[in-house]
Amino acid sequence: MTPLAALAAAGLVAPLVAAAAPPAPSPDVKIEGDVTYQPGTGRLLVENGAVLRRGAVTIRSRSATYDPETGEVRASGGVLLTDPTRAIRADGIRAVLGGEWEAEGVVAFVKDVPVDLGSVDTIEAARGRGRNRLSFSGSHLRGDATGRLFLDGARLTLCDCQGGAPSWEVTSRKADVVPGKRAILSWPVLRITPRFLFVNRPVPVLVLPWLYLPLGDRQSGLLLPEIRKTGATGTVLAQPLFLTLGRSADATLTAEYDFGPSRLDPRAGAVRGPGARLELRWAPAQRSEGRVEVAWVHDLYREPPDPAGRLGESGDRFAISGYHAQRIGDGTSLAARLELAGDPVWVRDHTSDFLGRSVPYRRSAVLVSGRGDALAVEGDAGYVQPLRPDGILPGEPYGLFGSTDRVANRWPALAASLLPTGAGPLQLSGRLGAARYAPVSGPYDAAGRAAATRASGQVEAAAPLLVGGAVTVSPYLRGAAAGYSFEASRAALASAWAVAGVSLATEVSRRFGSVQHAIVPRLEWRTGSGVAGDRLPWLAYDAVDRSGAGLLSSGPPGAWQQLRGSLGTRLSRGAVDLVRLEIGQDLDLRRERFAETFASAGATAGAASLDAAARFLAIDGRGDAAGQPPRIPSALLDRFTELRASVSVADRRGDSLHAGFFTIGAGGSGALIAGADPLFDLRAAPIDATAGMGVGARVVLGPAALTYDVGFPGRATFAQACNRVGERRLDAWQATQHAATFVWDSPCRCFRIAATASVDDCARSLGDVNFSASIDLSRLGAGRALQ
Repeated sequence: MTPLAALAAAGLVAPLVAAAAPPAPSPDVKIEGDVTYQPGTGRLLVENGAVLRRGAVTIRSRSATYDPETGEVRASGGVLLTDPTRAIRADGIRAVLGGEWEAEGVVAFVKDVPVDLGSVDTIEAARGRGRNRLSFSGSHLRGDATGRLFLDGARLTLCDCQGGAPSWEVTSRKADVVPGKRAILSWPVLRITPRFLFVNRPVPVLVLPWLYLPLGDRQSGLLLPEIRKTGATGTVLAQPLFLTLGRSADATLTAEYDFGPSRLDPRAGAVRGPGARLELRWAPAQRSEGRVEVAWVHDLYREPPDPAGRLGESGDRFAISGYHAQRIGDGTSLAARLELAGDPVWVRDHTSDFLGRSVPYRRSAVLVSGRGDALAVEGDAGYVQPLRPDGILPGEPYGLFGSTDRVANRWPALAASLLPTGAGPLQLSGRLGAARYAPVSGPYDAAGRAAATRASGQVEAAAPLLVGGAVTVSPYLRGAAAGYSFEASRAALASAWAVAGVSLATEVSRRFGSVQHAIVPRLEWRTGSGVAGDRLPWLAYDAVDRSGAGLLSSGPPGAWQQLRGSLGTRLSRGAVDLVRLEIGQDLDLRRERFAETFASAGATAGAASLDAAARFLAIDGRGDAAGQPPRIPSALLDRFTELRASVSVADRRGDSLHAGFFTIGAGGSGALIAGADPLFDLRAAPIDATAGMGVGARVVLGPAALTYDVGFPGRATFAQACNRVGERRLDAWQATQHAATFVWDSPCRCFRIAATASVDDCARSLGDVNFSASIDLSRLGAGRALQ
């Protein structure tokens, strides 16, 4: 080997000991600078701007020496070492060919993909060429022949902001680094650069005694600790461990401890003790992914009964949730969701939102669907698990996942639909299906409905026409039938009915420059026969049935005939509606009476938008009993069967104000209660008048955004007392929940922090605030999503 080749092999390859062994020597070496042989020491000296090249590897420095006898290489004075995957700047480098090496005052960048760095002569130029996968610096760097690095005074980041302070970095007294795999840090400090409120320098936010930092896209290792709080669990500290399970699967195992509430919230129970969560995720194909999480806690707190005698849960508790979604070919897909709680108060005890705590059930389901040019086929099944957000009574039967609660579930069901298909002047469509409805055990559900297998079908013929080139006329005729076989000792039932209808619509428009004004009148008539054959003697299983009792059916009882007329107008520019108005009236032709009047409006003006819709009995009443009147009447809201409105104002930066309101009158709205066939159903539903509203604001602070929302009852009402005994009155403008969310996303999108806090009116009296916080560090996000 020539002296210059030896210098290249030692001086260029040894400092880049990311490989397990140095490459074979090569005589292809180019040197720029003054080369001098030193007889006294036997070294070669390169001065006056030394540049040494060997293939794609280049080293630049003021001077460099090589000792052929010992294999030692020294370079000093602004050393810059580059190859296609990394760039290293150092005050000085000393290396032994094939052995250990060290450097002082190091700054280094490891590239995401190979790039040409042979022509760059400064570390800043090297930084800006291509994306940096890892950046680090330190006062002293020592490496061995295996590629392992030991760094003093370390600063590391996976964030590439191409200049300026990184959005996040970790500093540590010492770091043990295996490039592309992991870094072990002692007493690390996490620092972030907010870049808002005039803070443009790294700010320390978290100190840990030890940290395992994955440096690859998907490397196993500890993630950052998590912190959250609910009224039942109190403060929760969690430490997740990310595990790579091959190229298409990973897992996150989290150890956590619930410290319990500082004071007992009578609405939420209490949880205290150790726990764990195991989250498995997979993505075996491009259009296939899923996850499942199993959560467990050993609850040490045995809740005393509340004043009503209801109890919580203690001991070993668990829950399972997950989903899987997959495309099978171009027209077939599979979707499944699993939501199961091991006890009836799990959701209440582990949810921070006060509405979420009161959810009365969880639903698990699976759906397989396929579609061709004219036929769609689907199969599905579902399980509804009842919950007890108010607690359980002693001795109350519940069973595994609520299996003894006698909920009628929709077990395996199969349906095939003929999509609208032309047959001369007609369009034909239809549907055949079979479904099983039953509780887990027993022949009857809690509502007294017998377990049943139903076969159903319908066929429809439509003849859409364009008359006079201006009016669209769409008549149709539909026939439907259903048959039931019961598990209990009941005779089978069968029924059939028919529905016919026609709609007429036209549009008259005129353009004024870029603005178009359109007027759209529309008229629709529908009629339905009575049921031929048997009627279900109880509530319908779903909206397909024609039941003789209650609601939730495909149409009003007996024969019916309805008419709906409406007149709409809109001003639009391009695809944007500047103003939209519609007013209409429903009529019950069989009873010769008016039904609901309805109106809707929308407007967009620059940054502001408005949307509103209302239904009300302007002329006649329901005709049927509307149920009990509201306990607290409202002279204005009781005039509406349904009212919804929302308004928002936003600027280009993203700052916004928003407000929303809804109210449903006593007995509900005819349009909401209607089943699959009629336009409306004026039978009153057994629901009380209800209303809600919310106002909020979003403020953008550079890369951060702060959102604040307040929820109110839309009308004065009664709610359960905070101690779950008796009632309390809520006024219309009494805030029931405050919620704030802070999200900060770095400009180069390599760091994201999110924090939420919420408090409701009952918790406020206890001084209790629910919160959660999470930190996402770019490629550490491999622990959150498959790459």
